[in-house]
Amino acid sequence: MDAGKLKMMGRGINLVGRVSPRLAGRLAFTLFTRTRKPEPQTDKERALFAESAPRMAEARRETVGVEGRQVSVHVFPPIGPGNGRRVMFTHGWGSRIALTQGLVTGLREAGFAVYAVDLPGHGDSPGRALHAGIAIATLATVFQRFGPFDAMIGHSFGGYMTVLAAHGALDGKPLSPPRIVLIASPADVRRVLRYFSKGLGLRDHVSSALTAELERATGRPVEASFGPGYLAASGAPTLVLHAAEDKEVGADAARAYAEAGPNVTLTWLDGLGHRRIVNSPEAIDAITKFLG
Repeated sequence: MDAGKLKMMGRGINLVGRVSPRLAGRLAFTLFTRTRKPEPQTDKERALFAESAPRMAEARRETVGVEGRQVSVHVFPPIGPGNGRRVMFTHGWGSRIALTQGLVTGLREAGFAVYAVDLPGHGDSPGRALHAGIAIATLATVFQRFGPFDAMIGHSFGGYMTVLAAHGALDGKPLSPPRIVLIASPADVRRVLRYFSKGLGLRDHVSSALTAELERATGRPVEASFGPGYLAASGAPTLVLHAAEDKEVGADAARAYAEAGPNVTLTWLDGLGHRRIVNSPEAIDAITKFLG
């Protein structure tokens, strides 16, 4: 959605907020959690989607039930000799596993079996809304059904949810994977909310009402979703990949993760932006070396 439309919607929500801040918060929350149509939206995405079809056909498709939704899990076998290890991968907001076949194929060629999740409202998983509570429940269900895994890997929103799910941030049930890989991932939902509110031009009291709606939906205060805090407490070996010029998730998120402790390795992959990084040879090489 372009900036002009967002500003227009924001003005409407602000008008509602003059009468009922809570209703305005609900409207903003609906917009905040709304997923886009799952079909590829641009010529580049359509080309990537078509190119990935043969690889996607090599996967076994499984489904798991999550809060009344049927979530798709694509199970890819290794290409060539396997190393006996399995990893779980989660894509970013607005993406799908079919658009991440560069990374998936690279992991498979390194001998890994890859369990790749299409989040609700994305790819082959139905739905039009997603928030942290639903995402974490999804990752936990997949982990319990198919795990344990040797590592959990996530890009962008998927990486952020990987950290929270791995450490039981919302449900108190840590998955505790041996290793974690975060690619261009946010670190703090409070920054995400501020960025979203600024984009819509929301007034402060409406932005606060939005935060309250998210807390009601997840059952936890937003402070509980500070990713680096969990890495610091757990000591889990973690690789963070980020491009300094990333315009969608600022480099401050990567630095916050790196400051969690010596268990976190930060590798800058500058020049790859927010989306190209996930399928880049540089990311694949860094991840396969980190996983050993």
